[in-house]
Amino acid sequence: MNHGKSMLIKALILFPVIWIVLTGFNEVTFTDSTIVAVVLYVVAYIGDMLVVRNAGNTVGTIGDLLLGTLVIWFTLVLLGYNDIFGEALAAGLILTAGEYFYHKWLIRNLFEETAEPIGNV
Repeated sequence: MNHGKSMLIKALILFPVIWIVLTGFNEVTFTDSTIVAVVLYVVAYIGDMLVVRNAGNTVGTIGDLLLGTLVIWFTLVLLGYNDIFGEALAAGLILTAGEYFYHKWLIRNLFEETAEPIGNV
């Protein structure tokens, strides 16, 4: 299983969206946006490895919308930002669109190549 490539693709989706939505269009500092992105990256990658592999793309994508929005919002609140749920939801929605295609790639390129044939003992 090649996690390096899948982690790089995830980072290339997640970090620019967080930076653009939170720093580019809102008053979140670049440092705080990066902290949010790192926290979400770790949590979401672990979630992808567990949820998408076992439950599929649809459940994983819905989970990413909920998880992404809540992690972004909660992390921003911990960093001292108030009234930020709308920004978290916007970032979560944009990320969800990319995650749908990322999950399809994961299923096709990472999970299928590591699946063991049923019946081989």
